[in-house]
Amino acid sequence: MPEELKKIKKMRQKLGITQAELSKLTNVSQSMITKIERGKIEPSYSIARKILVTLEQEIKGKNKQVKARDVCSKKIISVKSDHTISKALDLMVKNAISQMPVFKDKVLVGSVSEELFIKKYDQLKNKQMKVENIMDEALPTIPEDADIFLVNEMLRVYPAIIVIKNGMPLGIISKTNILQKYPL
Repeated sequence: MPEELKKIKKMRQKLGITQAELSKLTNVSQSMITKIERGKIEPSYSIARKILVTLEQEIKGKNKQVKARDVCSKKIISVKSDHTISKALDLMVKNAISQMPVFKDKVLVGSVSEELFIKKYDQLKNKQMKVENIMDEALPTIPEDADIFLVNEMLRVYPAIIVIKNGMPLGIISKTNILQKYPL
């Protein structure tokens, strides 16, 4: 069975639709969809294409409705700019995170990450050094109603994004959040 046909069941389940619903959307009998998903038959090219195109359109339609607030983690683990590097490292290890925002008086002022700590390894010997002396630029922010496509594009460049509601941080989105919400 071609790989594309093996994806039909996963795509359908990811959308949360039944075989009967897929049958109505594609005008392909439910019994044929069942047989295709079980690998009992290989459909004609036109039927396979109709099913796959319909599923892809449904996924795109569903994704257009997904907003940043839907995928963000509401728990923002952060560090203050006047905290020590030791505290930042401990927080990252304890929470198994690879980056986190830095705040000063509730204002986002920077970020720290595993990558930063590896780059600046020599400076880390002074564990009492303040985070503000080593931090990177702040993580980008987006409004809570930003579309999932914008989120995906931003995550190609940035390790995480802060989601804002009424000017205040609502949550954080990392690549892990996307993969957890939309597993492959």
